[in-house]
Amino acid sequence: MDNAQAKKVILEFLRRHTLAVIATSHADGKPEAAVIDFSVRDNLEIVFDTFEQTRKFENLSDRRSVALVVGWDKNITVQYEGDAMKVSASDVQEYRRRILKAFRSRESLSRRAPCCLRSFLAGYDIPISPKTLSNV
Repeated sequence: MDNAQAKKVILEFLRRHTLAVIATSHADGKPEAAVIDFSVRDNLEIVFDTFEQTRKFENLSDRRSVALVVGWDKNITVQYEGDAMKVSASDVQEYRRRILKAFRSRESLSRRAPCCLRSFLAGYDIPISPKTLSNV
């Protein structure tokens, strides 16, 4: 499977799901996990929102590293690892309009681009870098 095919398979898989588990780390280094609603853009960027009062928001404010797992049916998952970033005020409306229209409005939106995307789809273990994906 070449990168273009892998990207297509992964994008289709992600679009069939709306929930993921996100792992962040607390200031004391302990991991914390939570289920989130998410959406995916054509470039495989994951977009999610959270309340400012949540542990994940506090964790992401100080430590941007996250891991996400999407899927679990039939032992098929996509795993993301990378850095989260808060969507800028000037981009919030675009993200809400184009991607999160199905989600109810919340106080804060976060967006992240993967630094490493690893997929276990149909028996394939496909490491793909964002640089490679952006060329597809």
